[in-house]
Amino acid sequence: MPKCKHCHSNITKFDKERCPICGGLNPLDGQTSETTDVTQLIETMPEEKKNELNIKQKSKKVASFLLMFLGAFSADEFYLGFIISGIIRIFINILFVAGIFTALYLLKIIIGQNALLYSALIAVGSLFLVYIVLGIISLFKTDRKDKNGVLLK
Repeated sequence: MPKCKHCHSNITKFDKERCPICGGLNPLDGQTSETTDVTQLIETMPEEKKNELNIKQKSKKVASFLLMFLGAFSADEFYLGFIISGIIRIFINILFVAGIFTALYLLKIIIGQNALLYSALIAVGSLFLVYIVLGIISLFKTDRKDKNGVLLK
């Protein structure tokens, strides 16, 4: 990274005429304005440290299939490490099924004789249908992360 000849601050190659820090004229005199690979400046966690912390990248496909087929039981949340939000989602699912079941059972005139059975099947079936759609959507989502902030592979 080039430095200003007046204040020795890091500047970019585009600051050829005036230093943005000190205001000096021609801060790059005598220096080449080659670009640098920015990724060399970023310090990442060494592999030894990752192994010590036992951080493993979780699979996006596994999380999506868990959401599709076991989303009602928050299996994907538990897989990604979000225990509390998984428990909260289980309670929300129970309220969802109970609400739909109650509404349908109260409309037993429309359903007919087997109102109890049909109400339960429709309530549970609609919940599983919602999670199948959400699972399909999550297969194409690219920015999902686990509890450690690691992107899913």
